[in-house]
Amino acid sequence: MKGPFTLGIDVGTSATKVLLLDDSGEWEMGSWPTSESIWDNLQHWLSGRGESVVRVGITGHGPSAIVIRNGEVIGSNISWFDDSLEGCEREVTNDHILTSSRAWVPSRLAQWEKENGPIGDGVPVQLKDLLNWELTGAVGRDTRSMRGYSGEGNFFHPDEVIGLVNNAGSKISEISIGAEVICGCDDLTAGVLGLNANQGDLFNLANTSEHVGLVGGQPMEGLSWLPPIGTLPSLCYLSTSTGGKTLAEKFNVQPSAEAVKNFISQLENEKNTGISNDVKAPAWAAIREINQPIEEVRDMFQSSEMLIGGGLALIPQIVESRGAILRAGQEVSVLGVAKLAQRPLAVIFGAGKVGRGFLAQLLLRAGWRIHFVDSNSELVNALKIGNYAISNLATGEVDIISEYTVSIDEWRLEEASLILTSLGANGLANWAQSVCDIDREIDIILAENHPAPAKLVREHIISSKVGVAQAQVLRSCIEPTAQQVADFGPLIVQVQDHWTLPLDADALIHPELVSSVPGFEAKPNFSVELTRKLYTYNAINAAVCYLGAERGYVWLSDAANDSQIAELATQVGVESSAALVAEFGFDEGEQRDWSGMALTKYQDVTIRDPIERNARDPIRKLGLHDRILGPLHLCIKHGLPHDALIQTMKSALNYREPSDSAAIKLGAFVDEFGAWGALQKVARGLDDSLVNYIGW
Repeated sequence: MKGPFTLGIDVGTSATKVLLLDDSGEWEMGSWPTSESIWDNLQHWLSGRGESVVRVGITGHGPSAIVIRNGEVIGSNISWFDDSLEGCEREVTNDHILTSSRAWVPSRLAQWEKENGPIGDGVPVQLKDLLNWELTGAVGRDTRSMRGYSGEGNFFHPDEVIGLVNNAGSKISEISIGAEVICGCDDLTAGVLGLNANQGDLFNLANTSEHVGLVGGQPMEGLSWLPPIGTLPSLCYLSTSTGGKTLAEKFNVQPSAEAVKNFISQLENEKNTGISNDVKAPAWAAIREINQPIEEVRDMFQSSEMLIGGGLALIPQIVESRGAILRAGQEVSVLGVAKLAQRPLAVIFGAGKVGRGFLAQLLLRAGWRIHFVDSNSELVNALKIGNYAISNLATGEVDIISEYTVSIDEWRLEEASLILTSLGANGLANWAQSVCDIDREIDIILAENHPAPAKLVREHIISSKVGVAQAQVLRSCIEPTAQQVADFGPLIVQVQDHWTLPLDADALIHPELVSSVPGFEAKPNFSVELTRKLYTYNAINAAVCYLGAERGYVWLSDAANDSQIAELATQVGVESSAALVAEFGFDEGEQRDWSGMALTKYQDVTIRDPIERNARDPIRKLGLHDRILGPLHLCIKHGLPHDALIQTMKSALNYREPSDSAAIKLGAFVDEFGAWGALQKVARGLDDSLVNYIGW
């Protein structure tokens, strides 16, 4: 393992566990008795690795009562396992639904006041919040950990950063100064995260005590229910009266790896001797005893499959007897809180110019982790060197990108918070088929040059839990110069100084997560926005590249700066804009600015973009609803001028690039059927009046 690391800490009733998680998903765990000093043990365990810790997440047992006032902990700390004082029972004061089997935070605070006096302007917190405060000096708490309490102030979402490790915090812990510390969460939620449980999953946290519950959903009679908070779903659950503590007491041992090993051996011996179902088989009888309350709770839910994790999950006979799916061992909660703290992971399918030169740059600037997946082994091996460069065409600034992982066959979808594609139209269908079984809450953003990528992907990914959002790529990402390759290597990408990625807000499952990335602009009614882009930017591009090809130009900017071509392209923008305003009600001034920006982009001489790349596949670009005929038909519908669009259509029909199979096929259609017949074959449903404009 190598840094940077995310550090998870789980302070349990009997043991404290710590875990280092790296960007590749690998982790290492240590533990010691909770009765021992957390910070001294952590320093010893880190052994110099603390300087590579960039984020910290802490969870712990609760509900407790700890009060911080004026930078000091005041009074005595009350833990969840302390005896309750008579007369301190209090009702839940927020929208949590909690069973009466435990003294929740309001009752613990009443007990604290009875022992220590009024809380006054002190801030009640939980154990993990105390440790966060010792690291950062910042007081923060979350409503889910403060079970049933509805106070004011100092509240954060569990994954929010409350502060940075300060000098004092670094001195006691060895964690690097400036490492971000999130608010953290309760150990139940941390365990669910450690299971990678999703909406609708049934979970079993099998530890000293056990919990069985459902991720998401509404309250159920007789069960505790925690409402959603931030990006975390609701939880409906019940704790049982048995678990690892029951087994330890029954066999008079301390919970340990050695005790688990001995218990497994005893189970195997009883089974081998044929007495596993006999009353003389104490180990199997113990399993049946602890399984009974689990099954009673499980029967309250409709789900048949159950995910299991925790110390008891290390016993394969328990996992098998419950028909459960093993997801994690004793690391389940500390791994979960580390995952909560770790910066989110975006998996980008397609490490080409747009993938690495636009999508990755925006996400990395927002603090995300990046994992590229690409089928090109040469490209993947080159990326494994560890970095590449992005050159800004307008400013000359070079950005070195290094915080990423890359693979051909390791997709890391279970870890991903967001999936993006920049595969190209020809590879999208196969990719969608390969991931068709995704069935959890996650968004997919399609940065594709395809007329309807979301519709295509939805033919394969049908789960309503998955958001499939189309995006508009308005940044040009082009090949580097020979000098740039010599200076920075062959992976360098030249990019336009453009920093926004508009995308379909209505298609997103987690719009708040996507919109947290600066530059990701989630817009409602996005189909209209897509049409605007296609009928403005792409229409003007078509005018430049097809007329430019007729005149022998090689580079798009050279053609766009030809005065006659620029005049035609400007007129295409005027015609298309008038049609868009008439059809969709866009603001005339705003639409005029769009047209101006489009032509300015194509006239930028620093963007050395070949005409051949822009003109490629004229059959698709002459589609009925594509960049030329789409706005042309809107003009006809609204009785608007369309001469420049007609000229662009003729130039596209005349495109004959020998290396472009679609151009050759189009030429064969024209030779065999004539221009009008060829147009009818590639764009079925044409307005009949267009026959009057073909002219040859």
